[in-house]
Amino acid sequence: MDESLAELELAKAYETSQNGNEGMARVLARRAAGMAVREYLGSINFDQRGLSLNTLINNEAVRKVTPASIHAALDRLSTRIGMDFNFPMNYDLLMDSRLVIDQLTNIIGEKQ
Repeated sequence: MDESLAELELAKAYETSQNGNEGMARVLARRAAGMAVREYLGSINFDQRGLSLNTLINNEAVRKVTPASIHAALDRLSTRIGMDFNFPMNYDLLMDSRLVIDQLTNIIGEKQ
């Protein structure tokens, strides 16, 4: 991935977080990870038609073809927020998204 959509989305997430909007930053971090997964799946010719970005980070079939090293990050990115719109744990979804993007980018780069 060059300056990919995932990288741009994650940059927006960091900016949004710095501006104090943690809820939107989490949304953008999830989207960024989903974009990275989408690009990775495209590089291995995995049929992802009809799968939303959110589904890509949750889907069991997708998990089977992604590296195990990103699964814990995808789990945290998939964690549902509480009814009070607070996150149940002290996870750093921006860091998790960065991990997913970096690892998948490295794999794609090695294939080229």
